[in-house]
Amino acid sequence: MSVAGKPKARKEQILKAAERIFAQKGFHESTVAEIAKEARVSEGTIYEYFSTKEGLLFTIPEAFIAKAREQDLFHLQLIRGAANRLRAIVYLYLHTWQENPNYAVINLLILKSNLNFRQTEGYRLIREGFRDITRIIQEGIASGEFRADIDPYVVRSVLMGAVDHATTNWLLSGRDHQLVDLVDPILDLVMTGLISDLPPAPGARPRWDHWPSRPARPAPPAPPAPPKTETD
Repeated sequence: MSVAGKPKARKEQILKAAERIFAQKGFHESTVAEIAKEARVSEGTIYEYFSTKEGLLFTIPEAFIAKAREQDLFHLQLIRGAANRLRAIVYLYLHTWQENPNYAVINLLILKSNLNFRQTEGYRLIREGFRDITRIIQEGIASGEFRADIDPYVVRSVLMGAVDHATTNWLLSGRDHQLVDLVDPILDLVMTGLISDLPPAPGARPRWDHWPSRPARPAPPAPPAPPKTETD
């Protein structure tokens, strides 16, 4: 390894150690000394890279998302149709949590309640990912693939709320199943109210045919016939 590359590798080594310790013990119960021991560096070395323990915590999602986001955007460019792209996003989220449970604990169980985190670059990157989801839903409305009367922000909240809830339950209940097995159950539920009843416009991108169009509402039952009388 070149001399220039050593600081970067050392920083990544510290971040991975901090991720493990924070996930195992929680933020407040963890110490810089424990992280230094896990990373096999001195406490002083950690403070050369991070001024505070909280600053170290906040850097974990920034470094993680910066790597994952570029790859995710590349894959989304290869997928046609708003419904298919939403499915890809849900899959990528659940697969990421499943393969990186320590990071999932930090993101969903530690940082969610930290108001200071909202002022960081990591939080900005998370919000940018949410805006990508909103844009995809808006594109689906504009193309006629999705209903015109839906609120993109509500749909995004429902979709990502289901993803976060499923992952949190998985983290707290023993991780005894594959998170990615929940991709289609989550999407089936959301898409029931999202897919347009109207036929696709000529030349429009095809919908993902896993979801049928929303079933038509059943007609209300006819009122009962009046009772017959002797004069009928």
